[in-house]
Amino acid sequence: MMKTIRLKKLGYLTLISSLSLGLVACSDGEDGKPGENGKPSNNVSTQANTLSITIDNTSVIDNRLSIDFSAENEYAVPVIKIAALKVYASQLQPQAEGERSQWQTLASESCSETKGCDGILVDNLDGSYRYTMHAPLAQGETSFNDDFTQRVQLNILASAAVPATTTIVDFNTDGSDIEDNRSIIDAANCLNCHDAIADIKHGGDNLESCASCHTNNKMSDPGKVWPVLAHTAHIGVTPQALGSCTACHSKTVSEQQPQAINWYQVPTRETCSSCHDMSSNEVYNHDSQLDNSNCLTCHAPDRTYEVHMGNHEKAVTEDQRNIVNVDLRDAKLVQQGGQHFAEISFTLLDKQGQEIAITDNNPANADWIKNLQLYVNWGASVDFTSSRGYTIYVKSNKKDITQDGSGNTPAGERERTPLYRSEGNVYTYLMGPIVTQDQFSGDLIDDSGFISNRLIYCFDEQQNLVSCDQAGHSKNAEANKRWFFNKAGLTDAPEAKRPAIVSNKTCGSCHGYDEFNDNSELACRGCHAQVTDINKELADTTCFSGHDHDELGEHLRPFKPRAMAIKGQPAFLSSTADIVDPCLACHNPNTPPTQAIREMHTKPSDWDYIEQLTVSHPDHKVWMHSLHTNQRVTQDRANGVRNVEYPADKANCYRCHEGDTFGVDRLTAIGRPLALDLDYNPDSRAHPATDISVDAYTSPVSATCYACHAKQPNSDGEMVINKSVRAHMEQNGGRFGVSANELQVESCAVCHSIDNLKQVHNL
Repeated sequence: MMKTIRLKKLGYLTLISSLSLGLVACSDGEDGKPGENGKPSNNVSTQANTLSITIDNTSVIDNRLSIDFSAENEYAVPVIKIAALKVYASQLQPQAEGERSQWQTLASESCSETKGCDGILVDNLDGSYRYTMHAPLAQGETSFNDDFTQRVQLNILASAAVPATTTIVDFNTDGSDIEDNRSIIDAANCLNCHDAIADIKHGGDNLESCASCHTNNKMSDPGKVWPVLAHTAHIGVTPQALGSCTACHSKTVSEQQPQAINWYQVPTRETCSSCHDMSSNEVYNHDSQLDNSNCLTCHAPDRTYEVHMGNHEKAVTEDQRNIVNVDLRDAKLVQQGGQHFAEISFTLLDKQGQEIAITDNNPANADWIKNLQLYVNWGASVDFTSSRGYTIYVKSNKKDITQDGSGNTPAGERERTPLYRSEGNVYTYLMGPIVTQDQFSGDLIDDSGFISNRLIYCFDEQQNLVSCDQAGHSKNAEANKRWFFNKAGLTDAPEAKRPAIVSNKTCGSCHGYDEFNDNSELACRGCHAQVTDINKELADTTCFSGHDHDELGEHLRPFKPRAMAIKGQPAFLSSTADIVDPCLACHNPNTPPTQAIREMHTKPSDWDYIEQLTVSHPDHKVWMHSLHTNQRVTQDRANGVRNVEYPADKANCYRCHEGDTFGVDRLTAIGRPLALDLDYNPDSRAHPATDISVDAYTSPVSATCYACHAKQPNSDGEMVINKSVRAHMEQNGGRFGVSANELQVESCAVCHSIDNLKQVHNL
């Protein structure tokens, strides 16, 4: 029997350009002789820089597939003598009785330049080809069904003549329009984090390759079946909040993604259990359900969507992040006893911009405030002078075991900053003394300071502010703002602000971006202060996060219990959503690594103690570089608890940086050395992240570059210090763990100019 398949729906043409391939055409027996404007002078070519493949027709004879395809190079010249390829055939089993539609593998064959073809390849020497499969269209118990949507994927393999190229076509055998091809995810969403689909794993440069190969009749491991594989690969390591389905999925269908809303319209045990524990967790126990035929009985589409996205969308629609706003009225330096203090005044405004009256004119007494802090630091041009800044704790949701309730702070709460004065609804606090001069940056009295807000408040359905102890209330956090001030007052002068080195928008490409508030959607608390046995004493005192151990003493991965939490995307993600300057107010060079890092992961007796402290430093630039490249001491194991599976090219500085701000000139000129505390009290439990005493330093440029280049994986997959890297830096003025008077001016910029960095990083 012969069935000719007319291709009415064509798509998914993706091209991968090869590097350094010259175009060569046939010209009187001399390949490569160009014609006018550099184009080939004859009608065919054997080579291409860019290869365009079109599947023109398919037919099935005696249950064997034949495809006709044509090839052209970048000049639309036919390409001949292609000899290496792979052909994949699959079909889509339709949705039925609650079961999702799913692709089934039918056959795959290949040709190579050395071994020939599994089937028959005919090269017509005019740019057109026919490949006929040797094997019938069947895979195990699955046979070809011409009522189903069909898919053919043709991979041209890279060779010295042509680049790797993939084209996919979906079609119905009767030529009718396709109603279902499981086109659910827009690959552009993946590219928010990933550089290219082809860089993720094997199999081509489009998601359709993943879906049509990772099929239930081909994969022996159910966890490798698409889309279960896609879910489990991201659970616990996704850079956005767990439950944020629309980080990948769309809310509406489109011509390109006709099945885009299947994620909530067609719930199945397989896809749901890839995020939710449906076996050991009693809430999700569905052992009585033998198949998916009854899923929609309980999990109606609207309800599924509401559970996952309702709180978040309600918060956005109602603008819950702006119910209350901190409005800074003044900030300046004042002198007392020969020292400088920051005098900061603010009021609280409602959505209409009206001042909110508070009983006793003291915001610490407002029961609807869960947390109100202002982060302050001085020396914006040199990345600040004080370790962890000067935080105004109006009212804190952090713990402090030293507070017994005898002063102005309730028992167990972080000590409150006394109100300096209040006038009407304007509240003034005094912080300091402020460091305006030191041994590294000199006299900074004419520099500027920085202020950022942290505010969490409680409200009811009508957005009335209510006690945070009231049952049924909601919470949200005000969007983060930035203010700069000089010794005389608030200022918007460009020279008073830090240069834009990274931005919430660039970070938000992976972590999610709130364009309205220019905030990221990073959820810090998704990882920090998990409720585990090891950190019950220290959790919530700071951003410390410990993990339990198994019977062998290894850290348990925190991802599984967090992934199975019964909640969708929260109404707000974090009170720390501006992850640029506000983070630096605390995460700056003056802040040594926390005691948690030092005590749990590296000790003075370790040979690489100073190196490990350097790469684990909380300074923002070091922290971000080392975190994303798995250099920190908490990331030293293969598949470690803290490992970050960074989805893009780690050498692509533009992925995070604004323009050419990754150069070393600024750090060489004004960079501050990283402070270390080499001798500490391991028995202290008052403030495990701030109980520090600076006694050593590491050079700024060396520390920053070291944050990416300090370690390399050994044969066991563990990240270990490469001694030669530190040695190279020390030869050029870098110093590690030395006293202040032993620091030298680094000469890194002599060789590592911005142009050199671009070349080395392939930018």
